Amino acid sequence: MKKGPVKRKFESFGFSSSNPYDQRVQKELVLHIQNQVQIGNDFTLKLYSWMKISILKQKIHKATKLDLGDFRVLYKNQELQLNNQDLEVIHILLRQDYGIKNHVSLKLVARKQGQQTYFINSLHNILEESRSTQEQFQNAKWAVEGAFMKGITPKLTDFGTQGTYILENQNHKPVAIFKPYDEEAFAPNNPRGMRGKMNSPGLRQGILSGEGVDREVAAYLIDQSSGHYHNVPITNYVQICHPTFHEAEEYKQFQHEKIPIKEGSFQLYIPHDDNVGNYGSGLYPSMEARKIAILDIRILNCDRNEENILVRKKKLPQANGQTRQAFDYFLIPIDHGYSFPDSFKICRDEVVWYHWNQMTQPFTQEEKLFIERIDPEKDIKMIKEKVQLREICLRNAKIATILLKMGAAADLTIHDIAEILYREDPDELSPIEKAVQTAVDNYKVPKGFSNFKEKLLSNNLIQKSLEFESSNLNNLDKPQINQPLLKLQIIRDEEENKDTNERENKTQYSDKKLTRAGSQQNIKSIKKPIEKEWNEEFYAHISYLLQQLVEHKQSEKVPSPRKYRPRYISEEVK
Repeated sequence: MKKGPVKRKFESFGFSSSNPYDQRVQKELVLHIQNQVQIGNDFTLKLYSWMKISILKQKIHKATKLDLGDFRVLYKNQELQLNNQDLEVIHILLRQDYGIKNHVSLKLVARKQGQQTYFINSLHNILEESRSTQEQFQNAKWAVEGAFMKGITPKLTDFGTQGTYILENQNHKPVAIFKPYDEEAFAPNNPRGMRGKMNSPGLRQGILSGEGVDREVAAYLIDQSSGHYHNVPITNYVQICHPTFHEAEEYKQFQHEKIPIKEGSFQLYIPHDDNVGNYGSGLYPSMEARKIAILDIRILNCDRNEENILVRKKKLPQANGQTRQAFDYFLIPIDHGYSFPDSFKICRDEVVWYHWNQMTQPFTQEEKLFIERIDPEKDIKMIKEKVQLREICLRNAKIATILLKMGAAADLTIHDIAEILYREDPDELSPIEKAVQTAVDNYKVPKGFSNFKEKLLSNNLIQKSLEFESSNLNNLDKPQINQPLLKLQIIRDEEENKDTNERENKTQYSDKKLTRAGSQQNIKSIKKPIEKEWNEEFYAHISYLLQQLVEHKQSEKVPSPRKYRPRYISEEVK
């Protein structure tokens, strides 16, 4: 009786029926995978010619985290469907093999038609080169993209004033937070009814709509340059295409079957127990609390509330006889869209940690060494290379960092530094505002600025309070096609008008108080003012003024010598 071929054990594991130990079949194949499901995430696989198509798909699944049923592998526009076939022709009799040679490209596409239009791409990677950081970011991207293919959509949060979306994985667990440029407060596509033009005044003075994304990334860059001392979650620029995002009718982008493509910040979601508002501030370790305060001073954060400091608890081992569980607390700062403002108009109540007892304690030696190593010049240069922020915003952050370094060197506490930096009364200037105003007034006018008084402390693109009278709209002429929609007139003082009588009737453009000459709703774009360069002379002057503020604060802390009352001896005692 003729026996059939004996099936080898290794065939059930996806190996070829040929002898894998034969020298003729021990040939390594390098395959380049063009990933069209996760666009921009191409990769390379190393296999052997005696392996089967099923092994190839398993390796693709392991590299991309995609389910086997969600993608197709194409070679020369032919799908590799026969999973039990070999990768390369070894024998002439095996005519059904695919004949895949070394160093060829395979295409990876989505199985269902139209799914490949939902994607997430990196715009320009600003992350450090460490393998751990890159892997965390890539794994989060792939997890979100896999969820898109399963029909899991981004979820708009129930709170906030801008479009903030929670991105989940296939298990419906949060992976990242996405904030698009054009869905910020007073941006064109804001989903909460607070719509406006790009670069219009936002909710916070000194920050314009469409700038929050860059500030989120800049805050992470500051932490990244400091060795992740402040625990800011990984944040990067991405581009996401998905129909869930909000798109106003007049701003729809007719790409990828009318699916909106959004660019914004992609911040990894950090598992946590709660926020600081639900715990007593006395529970937090002093160094953990001051890490948040040091970061907020460096980036000049305008909005540090209880909701944007996350708390993560860690159980401590219990001692013998201890019945109550002890925890160690770690703080995670998030939501830095209101940092790097163009003015110092920040009140003490706008930073929640100002009233914490940890801020009245002196710096530890470790904290002093960390602050001493901070290089404001290096930080500003690094941000300029990777993020687009206005020059005056970077100038203010640099001044705040200089104050932090001086205060720590003079043994001031965070509370003392905050009293110099922030306003006690919203209507009164803080000490640092007065110092900056003095330095600006004494600063030599750079070339290109003929009007000395045009240099303002707060270089807003548009002042939030515009002089506008609706009754005068009907009397104004309609602007022509080539005529700007805004007439910006410099409002001069009386002394200034004496020197400029010849130019009284001329219209000029400035970033001072503006008067509208057109409709309030028809303003499409505003020209940005010329950025002022602040040289070493200015920073030397501001450093001198800051040093005086620090010394004055030191003198307030030194107790005055005790005055003894003279002792009078009565005549009876004598």
